[in-house]
Amino acid sequence: MKRVLLGVAVVAVVAVVVAVALVVTDNNPSTPSAAPLVSHAIKATPANMAQLKAAFLKFKLHYKNMTSTDRITWGVVLQPNGSKLPLIAYDAVDHRAWAIASFNLVLPASYKAEVSFQDGGNMGIFNKVGSGPWVMTGSPGFPLCAKDVPSTVAHLWGLKNYPACN
Repeated sequence: MKRVLLGVAVVAVVAVVVAVALVVTDNNPSTPSAAPLVSHAIKATPANMAQLKAAFLKFKLHYKNMTSTDRITWGVVLQPNGSKLPLIAYDAVDHRAWAIASFNLVLPASYKAEVSFQDGGNMGIFNKVGSGPWVMTGSPGFPLCAKDVPSTVAHLWGLKNYPACN
């Protein structure tokens, strides 16, 4: 009988500790959320589209590929008649979000910008860690190759390595 009561008491104490831990975790906004365990595609939102556009302009202006008076609009990433939304995915292996976006140059534009937008220069590859800023790592060139992003992300986006990718 004493063992049964002792067992019931232990189970009750464990249940109370678990319940308190759950309440403390749910009510504590400073508790960081764990990174997702699975790689997945992410739907583009107006907020991350604005951030990607700003990162693209920052990159192009820094490398003097555009002037501050040049303007851009969204372009199609993969298919000629496809969506003008960037592709975004989370890679659970490197714990970064990746994006690829395409832009069109608004004419008239500077000669530098017109030249820099040729041969895939109108596209940008971006990544970010957690809630940090998007950083453009470069332009992928043409054609868009799987080797330009981590293999998990390339698979999510349906990218392939073509003979021209070597």
